[in-house]
Parts: sequence; C-alpha cells; structure tokens
Amino acid sequence: MALSFYQDIRPEDLPVPNKQALQLIQYALKDDAKIETLTQLISMNPALTTQLMGLVNSSFFGFREEIRLISDAIVVVGMDSLKNLVLCFSIKDTFSQKPIKGFDSDSFWEDSIRRAVAARQLGYIIDMPVEEAFTAGMLLDIGLLALFLVEPEKVDRWPLLRSNIPQQRHEMEKDLFNTTHDGIGVLLATQWNLPKSYIHAIGYHHLLFDKKKISNFGKNKHHVVMAGVMHLSDLCNAIYTCHDKAGALTDFKKKAKILFKLTDEAIESLLSTLPDKVKEISNALHMSVGPQADFEDILEQANRKVLKDNISYQELTWQLQNSLKQRDEYSAQLGDELEKGKQLQKDFLPHQLLGVKNCDISSYFHSALQLSGDFYDMFKLPGNYIGFAIGDVSGKGVGSALFMALTRSLLRVFSSSFTTANFMGDLGKVNDKFLPKDALKAVPLINAYLAKEHVDEGMFVTLFFYVIDPLTGKIFFINGGHEPVFIVGKHGIKKSLTAVGPALGPIQGANYKIGTSQLETGDILFGYTDGVTEARSETKQLYTRARLEKILNKGHAGSAENFLAMIKTDLLEFTKNAPQSDDITMLAVKWEPGTIST
Repeated sequence: MALSFYQDIRPEDLPVPNKQALQLIQYALKDDAKIETLTQLISMNPALTTQLMGLVNSSFFGFREEIRLISDAIVVVGMDSLKNLVLCFSIKDTFSQKPIKGFDSDSFWEDSIRRAVAARQLGYIIDMPVEEAFTAGMLLDIGLLALFLVEPEKVDRWPLLRSNIPQQRHEMEKDLFNTTHDGIGVLLATQWNLPKSYIHAIGYHHLLFDKKKISNFGKNKHHVVMAGVMHLSDLCNAIYTCHDKAGALTDFKKKAKILFKLTDEAIESLLSTLPDKVKEISNALHMSVGPQADFEDILEQANRKVLKDNISYQELTWQLQNSLKQRDEYSAQLGDELEKGKQLQKDFLPHQLLGVKNCDISSYFHSALQLSGDFYDMFKLPGNYIGFAIGDVSGKGVGSALFMALTRSLLRVFSSSFTTANFMGDLGKVNDKFLPKDALKAVPLINAYLAKEHVDEGMFVTLFFYVIDPLTGKIFFINGGHEPVFIVGKHGIKKSLTAVGPALGPIQGANYKIGTSQLETGDILFGYTDGVTEARSETKQLYTRARLEKILNKGHAGSAENFLAMIKTDLLEFTKNAPQSDDITMLAVKWEPGTIST
C-alpha cells in the first residue's frame, strides 16, 4: 500500500523495543517456538511476567484454579494465545518507557483495550482466532501514539481527535500531521517484523469501504476478515468516546450486517459486554481507566438524539408540504432574516479602534456563507491594555454564528469584569490593580461555561486571545487549540505562538497556560483562521500553511494594511474562481512606537 507521510519521519525516528524485548518478540513469532525457551525469555522480564500472569488469572480467562508458572500459563492458554499477548505487552512497554509530556496516555490505552475486547468478542461471533484479534485491536492506533511521540507539541489535539468518529478523526489527522496513524502503524509493524496479518489489519482498517483504495488489499480472506473486525472494533470504541454516539452506533450496525451479517441482538449483546470487560482487563494490567458508561446509557443518549433529529425532520417536512406558496414566503422571509443576521454579525466585529498608541491595526473578514463561525475582536481593557482575539467555531452557518456570538460576548464580559470596582464602573481603582493575566482568565471561564451548558451540541471554538501593552510591546496570550499566530519582522517569521491548551468547549476543567512574548519595533503579530490555509484552488489543491509561511518569510516593513493586502493577493491568485469553502479571517497588529491607530 502507498503510505502518505511527511519526509521528516524516518524509520529510525520511531520507537523500537529494547534488545531483550525484541529478542522475545522475534522468538515468540517463530512457528517452531519451544515452550521451555519462551518460558525462559519471558521470565527474564519481571514486569512482563507480572502483566501476563495478572491477565491469565483474571476473570477475562476465567480459570478456576490460579496459574502460578509461565510454563503452566502457556499450556492452559495455548502457545498461539500467549505469543499474541507477549507481542501486545512488549510493544505497550516500549511506548510506556517514553512518556509524552501532557499526553493522557491512560485514555489512549483505555481506548486500545476497548478495541481489543471488541475485536476478541467479534472473533468469537464469527469464529476467527480471538487472541490474534485482541492483539491487533490493541495495536490498531499505535501509529497515532508514535506521531505524538515525534510531535509532542500537538498532544493538546488528542481530546478533539478522540471525540470524533473514526472517519472524521482520520481526516483531522491528515490536517494535523500530514499523515495518518494507519500509515505510520504499518511502518512500525514492518520495522518490528510483525506478521502480515497485523500489518494488513493496521494498514487497511480505514480503507475497507473505499473501493478505489482497497484494490491493493489482496485476495487473502483472513486479512480481509481481520481488517473488517478492526474496522468494527474502532467503531465500537467510538460509540463510547465520540460526541456523535448515534452516528457511530448507526454506522456500526450497518457495517456489522454488511461484513458479517450480525443481528441487532448480537450487536447489542457485544456492546453491552464491553464496559465490564474493559474494567476487568484494566484491573488485571494495573492500568488506570475512568468510569465505564453502561451501554444502556449510551443507547439512551443515541436514541434521544435520533428522536430529536426525527422530530426536527418531521416538523420541517410538514412545513415544506404545507403549500408551495407558504414555502416560497418562508424562503423569502428566511433570506431576509439571514441577511439581517449577516449585517448584525458584521456589526459585532470591530470596524476600527481609535487612539491606540504605537499600534497599527488591520483586519480582513469574509464568510463562506451568509453567516459565519469566524470572528475577531479588539477592545480596550483597564490599565491601558488592549485585548485582541481571533477565533473559529466548528462548522458553518447559523449554529456556528450563534456559538460565535456567545463566545465573543463572554470574552468581553469575562476579560474585564474580574473586580467589583470594575463592575461598578470605578475604572480608576481597576487601573491600579488590573493585570493582563486577569483578562486572560476569561479563557478557562468561557471553556467551563461551554463545556457545562453546550457539550451536547458537539461544537467547539478555537481561540487565540492576547493582551498587549502598547507602551512596551509586551504580549500575554492563550492559544486555545487555534492555528499558530506569527510574529513577523521585516526579514520574515521571528516566532510562532502555538497552542498552549485545547479548543474551548469539549473538555471540562481543561488547563490553559499563559504565554508571553516581546514585540520589537516594526514587528507584526499576524493571526488567521484555517479558512486561509485550507482555501482550495480550481483543481482542489489546498493553499497550505507551508505556502502561507513562505509568503510571511519574505518579511514586511510596510503598514499592517499593506501586509494583509500582500497575503490576500497571493490567496486570490491561488484560488482564482474556485468557490470559497470556509470562512476567512485575518488580523494584523504592528507595534511601532510613535504611531496611533486610526
């Protein structure tokens, strides 16, 4: 299969088991492996021995008497089963030896266990090697862990990836890493000399329903079945972790019937066993996992959303069928309302900021539809500080526009109302005590509100909020899952201010670190939304961050307005007559002592 990954990743950059573990893996995979030798090799690794014996004696296997020796475990469990378990645990230990700072590894391995359990249960149903399925399920997303190991600065995106269904997450990985976990997983599995069944399971589980890409899959029936089991086990996990549980459940039922003719009864029986079995294995492996939701609760959430969607659809159908005349009147009225909404949304955005010393400010905003989820803002704060923001709500249209208006309003309120004096209008007292970090407290407060009140909508907002001291050029910022903001000098990019926390909305209690930086005379602080980098040409090619950075690295010594004009010119030359697919927003602030914004 063709792998799509960027040139910076080389096989030697990826983790490899230590010499002892690699020797054990390679011997365990031999067809003529002997019990005595395998017992000796396992016994040389106390941690692995503890993990294996814990699992063998757990309720997952259900033996009546305690197994105390590795040799006895091989006999009762079977050589093939223990080989697969050795492979699974050895690779897990390889990654555990290189912890990734800030990465929630517990949730990653919890998902891996859930896939493994689902694959094993499917193996029982369709009569295939269950332990091989279990191990393949455990290793299914190992490529994603490797990607975070190579680029640890992106670990804050893990919760967003985890909260989406597999196909959407696959697309998000392409944008984030310029590659996907299945491609890197194949690279790892090949490097470790794993059996072809594992390589195919990891490499093709996302391509099973893609007729164009599956042509290279081959004729091996076992590989096809294994990839099908992995595809379903991935969906099983998503049912318990993603926002769109109804969509994941519907997709799982449909594909389970197509692939293996599973009945609704068999599907619900499979899904209902997952929480207890995930807990069993996690306890046996001494792994920390969170509370496991019952399948009945998952089913209730999914049914509630389906019912809500059906009611909405029926109401809409009734309205449309009422009469052609009423439909036309409603359409015209809706167009008027959307136009009013568009104008109201434009009024939300600041047109100019008068009298800011040392700052030259310019902005650009163009929505793809009548209403937009993008926004930017700038406003005065106590203490002569100035607040700037640029954000992007997931999706487009009315829902995103409302979410944007809510976020923008909360930002203004929370960023300047921390003290009683300010709330009561006594700004003199506020100016003496107000610090930039006070304004930046708005970000965790907004996140807490959105995560509590609007999590069911499955929406989120990326936000870059910064406070500038116009007298000194010092900036204080929080980047909540937004595109990097660049400091550009006359010779090009000087610094990239990347995310210091996740997007706002999905995660209650998310941590947001405050960053600082110092502007020098003539520096431009440039922020944008992904509508710039994801703009498409007439041939469907993306503009890309690389092209944007190439323009920025030319540097600029002119005004903020001319700086944005330079970028817009290149963007328009690239897109030409292609339809705009996403909202485009840009904000440039040039710090230049002696100027006053107009």
